[in-house]
Amino acid sequence: MLITKACSSIAAISLLSLATTAAAWAQENSGEFESFDRSLGLEGMGSELEKVQSELAHSNPESTSTGPKEPGRQGKKETVRREPSFSSLSFHANPSVTSSDRGIYISRIQTGAFADMPSFDTLISRFDRRFENYGYSSHNLGDAVAGNLIISWEILHNADASETPVGIRRVRETVCQVIEKRGKATQLSSDLKQGYSDRFKALAELCRERIKRLQQANNVAAEQQLKNQIARAWLKEGIDVRRYRLTNQGFING
Repeated sequence: MLITKACSSIAAISLLSLATTAAAWAQENSGEFESFDRSLGLEGMGSELEKVQSELAHSNPESTSTGPKEPGRQGKKETVRREPSFSSLSFHANPSVTSSDRGIYISRIQTGAFADMPSFDTLISRFDRRFENYGYSSHNLGDAVAGNLIISWEILHNADASETPVGIRRVRETVCQVIEKRGKATQLSSDLKQGYSDRFKALAELCRERIKRLQQANNVAAEQQLKNQIARAWLKEGIDVRRYRLTNQGFING
């Protein structure tokens, strides 16, 4: 069954970031991980992100202004720019997909050394609450990919993206536009979009939780290993997150 096959990817992609030995994981699961990328059309998307981001900066310059109003100035109300919906990447939540993903997380991830990790539902809820104030939809695959990228950046730079709220919105718009234009993800069924979305959310929050615990334990070596694995995962898509700065225009390389 397609959904079952796709749902099994959560274990593989999560282990990319959490396995003790990255090389061993890569040898056993690289095919499954690459299949995950191909299904969504994410390969080599780095250059396209930069191009689309530049286009958005020129077409929507008002969205990059976050400075306060000058004292005493009155007049027109500020224009509230409506967030694009990217409806071709949206899905209708199916409880059976959630149940399947939850079961795989419990059986293949929340075991052994990771038995005390937050529940699958907790991870998803954390992600949705984190991005709900920035125009992100909890029922959109592109938004899940964008949020994962932002959390990866936070982990690699020990930073807080909420200090640049306009940038969070711009990253969402850029990532969704690229994925939508590429077209592969738009052709997926609603159930598959949900399944992939859940996995991107769970992975991001799982990595963030793991990093926090490693830092609390002062386990510098394991923390660095996890960061290296996260960076390599995005490099597969042509995105060098370690070189990124988050600005009001989105991610700037350099």
